[in-house]
Amino acid sequence: MIIIKNLLPITALCAIVVDGSAEYVHQPKSLCSSQEGMEASSEESATMISEPHKYFPRQIKHIVNVADAISPDAIGLPDDQSYPVIDISPWLNPSISSDEEKEDVVKQVLEEATTSGSFNIIGHGIDDALFERLYTAARSFFSMSLEQKMGYSSGNNLAGFVAFRNESVASIHKSGSPKEQKDLRETFSMSSPTNNDGNVEGPHDFHNAISEYIEQLQSVEKATKQIFTAALSSAKGIDLPTTYLKDVEEDATGLLRASSYPSTPGFEDATKLLPHSDLGTITIVASSEEGLEEIRDGRWYKVPMGRGELHVSVGEVYTMWSNGLLKNNIHRVSKEAKRDRISFPYFTSQGKRSSNESVKDVGISPICHDGEEPRFPRTSTVDHLRKYMDAFTGGKDDLWDD
Repeated sequence: MIIIKNLLPITALCAIVVDGSAEYVHQPKSLCSSQEGMEASSEESATMISEPHKYFPRQIKHIVNVADAISPDAIGLPDDQSYPVIDISPWLNPSISSDEEKEDVVKQVLEEATTSGSFNIIGHGIDDALFERLYTAARSFFSMSLEQKMGYSSGNNLAGFVAFRNESVASIHKSGSPKEQKDLRETFSMSSPTNNDGNVEGPHDFHNAISEYIEQLQSVEKATKQIFTAALSSAKGIDLPTTYLKDVEEDATGLLRASSYPSTPGFEDATKLLPHSDLGTITIVASSEEGLEEIRDGRWYKVPMGRGELHVSVGEVYTMWSNGLLKNNIHRVSKEAKRDRISFPYFTSQGKRSSNESVKDVGISPICHDGEEPRFPRTSTVDHLRKYMDAFTGGKDDLWDD
């Protein structure tokens, strides 16, 4: 049983520093060893990646450089190809769905998650009317004056309003352009559960729309993680409980960040959010407007978002937990993003701080098939973020340098 106190989400993207003194919680056993509970070490595997917080920035830098060499500009998919859109309704309505229908969803997710690490979903049960209220309320909020919006700031990047160019993916993923040293966006964040004491209550309509959307996302997150669990069970040839990937971070909070990318004179040629992969498990994004781009098949492509579709991307923690099988999706927000673009990324399994210093968040070891050696150490979302942040608070300027 996990003991959690002082509920507070501690991460969203890689730009947010966390108090390194806090202790964290967690449990399950290793699935990568034939002996129950045995920990992996570098001596056990020649390919062990002992410092993932250094590995991922270098991996991303290499992949981005290769894609940029083909073309730094994103293109649409060829006419004979379509972006993967997966109907997850069989997992949201299991009582009226056959095993074959559920298995087909798993196969589709496994195919996309092990290649580009992303796909769009439909059949999630969130109706268009809520999306309309969400976008309308967000546009109204972000159109307020800066002084008015700052009235909803908590001083904490994970709660309430954060002003334009106050965060930096470039802290980890570098850019040579001085215009790209800070993220070209402003955000409003709310964690789940929505009655969390750390949340800031925005204007009435905005608060209600975000709260309702977060509540409806809980069933989407649950079903999606059940699908990923089934996918790993199939790929690894092991029998995982259906709720395994949801249970390993039991009671973990999620974080929704309403993000606005305003048109800004002088920054027209700057990438609004630099290439990166998310640190956590999965991210679920709502945005009906152009601007999100990702690397698939070795080059940059535009991500189309149809009406009512949600975009799912794999984070670095799922890459580690799957022992490299699931690919952390590398994405950015384009310099050509639609004017005043609005998006709603929801970062799942963000973990919680604990005031109990006797317990630590030890996470889980990679899930491996019989005979497979672990490539990553035991970890959790919280621990992975903390490794990144410790590198910076320890005075390291660039994680690409030794």
